[in-house]
This record gives sequence, structure tokens and C-alpha cells, in this order.
Amino acid sequence: MVTDFDHLLPIAERLPDPDDAHVLAAAVKTQASMIVTENLKHFPADVLAAVNIEAKSADAFIADTIALDEGRAVAAIRKMRERFKKPTMTAADLLLLMEAAGLIETVDLLKPHIGSL
Repeated sequence: MVTDFDHLLPIAERLPDPDDAHVLAAAVKTQASMIVTENLKHFPADVLAAVNIEAKSADAFIADTIALDEGRAVAAIRKMRERFKKPTMTAADLLLLMEAAGLIETVDLLKPHIGSL
């Protein structure tokens, strides 16, 4: 929980939605380099660049994280999938579920590893 960021709210004056000011102010206070959001239009790149922050969708963030170490990520995702017991879930089912949730980039990255998932 981030507190005491009110003095940073003016940094967010150029955001399209003033209700998002606290998100940017908290990111600046914690020296975050990224805001993960599905409301990318609420966090324009030119506004964020001024404070050295970028915005990414959850899909892009997850795909980037997997790409850092695909083998380790695939093993972790396989472990998560194996925890589904009632009902069990196949790797193909998991990818379909992820795709339905909008994780298109992530699924594209994982498809070549379906045999290991």
C-alpha cells in the first residue's frame, strides 16, 4: 500500500482521466518503471515518458516476463495447470482459457511449448 503521495499528484495533471492520478503518483513515489493496466489510453506514453514510466497491458507484461526465461516460465505454468484437480485441465484447455481471457500474446508465446505445459 502506497501512502503519502499527494504531493506528487500534480505530475498526473495531463492524464486523460483525473481519477487515475493516484496510480501515476504512487508509481512515481515507488520508483516503478511500469504500470500494468488494461486502460492503456488512460496512460499516454508522452505523459509517462516525462517520469520514465511505461504502461503495458497484462498480456504484454506476462508475455515479456515469460520471454525472460521461457523454460522456467513454462515449468511454473505447468505446475499451476497441474493444480487443477476438479476438473483437471489439459495444456490445450489452459491455453484456450488464457486466450478467452485476452492473453493473446501470452498464448502465442506458449503454443510452441504446449507439450511441456
